[in-house]
Amino acid sequence: MNAEMRSKLGLEPKQALGLQLEDLLTVGSKIFYQTHFYPMIKMQNTAREIYLSFKGIHGAIPVLLNVEVQHLAGEIEIICGGMEISNRNRYEKELIEAKKEAEVALNENAELKKVKNALVEQQQILESQFRKLKSLKQQQQEVFKLIAHDLQEPLRKSIFFSDYILTKIKGLPKDAMARLEKISGFSSQMSDMLLTLLRYKEIEDVTLNYRKIDLPVLIKNAIEELNIQNDKKISVTYPSTSPEFYGDNRMITRLIVELLKNSRSDKNPENKLLTIQISAIETLKNSFLEVSDKYQYDKFIKITYVDNGLGFRSNFSEIIKESEHFNKINIGLAYCKQIVEKHSGTIVATSKKGAGVNYTILLPILDSSEVSKP
Repeated sequence: MNAEMRSKLGLEPKQALGLQLEDLLTVGSKIFYQTHFYPMIKMQNTAREIYLSFKGIHGAIPVLLNVEVQHLAGEIEIICGGMEISNRNRYEKELIEAKKEAEVALNENAELKKVKNALVEQQQILESQFRKLKSLKQQQQEVFKLIAHDLQEPLRKSIFFSDYILTKIKGLPKDAMARLEKISGFSSQMSDMLLTLLRYKEIEDVTLNYRKIDLPVLIKNAIEELNIQNDKKISVTYPSTSPEFYGDNRMITRLIVELLKNSRSDKNPENKLLTIQISAIETLKNSFLEVSDKYQYDKFIKITYVDNGLGFRSNFSEIIKESEHFNKINIGLAYCKQIVEKHSGTIVATSKKGAGVNYTILLPILDSSEVSKP
């Protein structure tokens, strides 16, 4: 028995000689020692963090005791080590008492009870409204898909029969052929528009699959998807290399495709050649876009897209855009805005009527550790 323990128990070195462990315990701990603690040591040769109370000078001393039995040269040696936890017990008791007092005060306060009940009632109402909203959203998605599918079928048939008549029936008047080609063209545009509209509606629930983006490759893929790589009336220039950044490969490709489609549909008839220039540089920008008094400058990739088309007067929030030729649904640009904002970026456009449009897209440059975060 070391000096610290003898001091706590009020024993002289000679008095400690010959004492058994149970002789030092309070009555309750002595019973626990005989019925549980000692049998455990005999069976397992070890015990960890056993709570016992020792008889001290100023009362019971609570201790967490560890015991190890060692067999050395035919002799048994029992090694005990303990830690006094008087302060811990006192703190726990104080916490329990404080908790009881707080519960009593809360239960006795009628006004707090009333507020609590009102809050519970409001939470139940909000829960019910949330479930209804979720159900309506799901129904809306299903109706949206159904409408898009049902509209696609007659459009496909219109395109098929128009192309069939144009290719199979010879000797059609030129004006009839021109009208059929317009029917086929408008039907194709409407079919493509419905697909974009469906993607626009579904993007809210899409989880981005971040991968390293090779922007020149994506631009090349977008050009080939639209089959304009051999079009002599369209010239697209873009860099062979670009700053490295992470994003959803499929979404960024759709962004480029929609911008190219918008440029193609808004060609300026006064220009013989539709020119599109795409560039990308790394830049620093304040990440707090909406808070005016906060500043944290992070790396962004700045993608600039410029064409010499008709330009436009509307903004990205407007689904319906008026043009000189006819009113059309401008869902493509709204979809582009959603893609960029889904990546925590921004897209702005400057344009003058007849002088083309200049898009500036800013996307955060994330490293691999940030991408892996949930």
